[in-house]
Amino acid sequence: MHQPYYTDPVAGSASMPWVRLHATKAYYDMAYGLEKYPSIKATFNFTPSLLRQLQEVGSGTVRDLFLEHAQRPAANLRPEEKAFLIRHFFSANWATMVRPYPRYHELLVKRGVDVFDRDLERVSRQFSTQDLLDLQTWHNLAWFGYGPVSRYPRLAALRAKNRSFTEEDKQEVLALQLVAVREIVPLYRRLMEREQIELTTTPFFHPILPLVIDTDFTRRARPDLPLPSRFHAPEDAEAQLRRAVEFHTATFGRPPVGLWPSEGSVCPELIPMLPKVGLRWLATDEGILARSLDAAQQPWERHRDLYQPYEVGSEGQDVTMLFRDREISDAFGFVYHKTTPEMATEDVLRRLRQIITDAPQEQVTVAIVLDGENPWEHYHEGGEQFLSLLYKACSTGALDGQAVRTTTATVSEALDAAPATRQISHLHSGSWINQDYKIWIGHQEDNRGWDLIGQTRSRLAEITAALPLNRAQAAWDELYAAEGSDWFWWYGDDFDSGYNDE
Repeated sequence: MHQPYYTDPVAGSASMPWVRLHATKAYYDMAYGLEKYPSIKATFNFTPSLLRQLQEVGSGTVRDLFLEHAQRPAANLRPEEKAFLIRHFFSANWATMVRPYPRYHELLVKRGVDVFDRDLERVSRQFSTQDLLDLQTWHNLAWFGYGPVSRYPRLAALRAKNRSFTEEDKQEVLALQLVAVREIVPLYRRLMEREQIELTTTPFFHPILPLVIDTDFTRRARPDLPLPSRFHAPEDAEAQLRRAVEFHTATFGRPPVGLWPSEGSVCPELIPMLPKVGLRWLATDEGILARSLDAAQQPWERHRDLYQPYEVGSEGQDVTMLFRDREISDAFGFVYHKTTPEMATEDVLRRLRQIITDAPQEQVTVAIVLDGENPWEHYHEGGEQFLSLLYKACSTGALDGQAVRTTTATVSEALDAAPATRQISHLHSGSWINQDYKIWIGHQEDNRGWDLIGQTRSRLAEITAALPLNRAQAAWDELYAAEGSDWFWWYGDDFDSGYNDE
């Protein structure tokens, strides 16, 4: 689970609301749903940049512009503030988070599906004060997932009220948001302490570590890409790892032993850094395994090679790697929300039965790894029924047979039960997206970003000794944040966030 570091430490505000909103939905729901099935084991990953923001938002020390517009009394909104609401307060999945609520959908129809910036103030004049108050309330109320709604009956009552909200109703919704944000870490810590889940980390600000180590590594998979001036800062990569482990330990009271590298990005030079900070395993995509075996002249056979862990690295610096089943994992993310919970559950079980049948080894380890927040807003009711059916099936032996016993496990438990017996000698350098780093480097905008980071880092290294300690630490913190992958994700022509100005 991850959000880029939206906080401006100078202004004390966040540019976007996604930490606050996702906390009331997927972050809360994933733990809440698992609590009801204590025999189901799982592994959850928190990026430190998300954990820090959960603390900042939950304590009230950092507020975002969306929250400020929601808190403002509807009767006192200025024209430009009304326009902000009209533009931004339908930022949700319309099929699952707007249309199911009659009043919210009514307001969307009134605004129009497509509205241009130049028309926002004109359209906003058609909204009464009550319309705007209902919009402020629904934008925040609709984001609550099944966990908070079940735990706090007042939320269900307000949804049933549907319209004509009062300022007091709205403030109640916003107050419950902060309650939910504050509960995220205790929820997961409780599950960890009862040994139901394992918690893992990611480099602090979610950088693509191979590119931080050396941008020239890009050429290993994509020799055709134009590159920036070489950026080479392995010490920054080690700092991002060390700080991640320290922050995770301080937050949850137990050090992580597993790593999800940002975007599944790996390279051979990363491996020796992990044991230095106590990390014993990492995971990435099956495509990396296929390319690694091919590089070692070991022809890839998916059913034979995928469903087991591997050792990688030299003796004394080796770690264990696990590779996700892309087909099942992506079905959770992109397919199952289009079908019924029953059909989705049966498809998961069918796929797992086939794997057990086809894999030649006696012990089969299947890694299902996916994005922690984004898929669930595409499911009706946040996927609650699907996950409940799946958890129930797995906890009642639906996959067991005469000669087969299956169980869910944390990654560390799975590795203890079936230790690696094979070695990767030629680890491929790439990510879980096309087994390369192209998303984050190679376009003119990406390369300009890397050049600016390189220039800034060189200057900061020159002046650090002359700075007061607190200012030097703050400056390096900003540099590490700038190394994060998310900014490069939106550079170039690969993706558009819809929030370029923000």
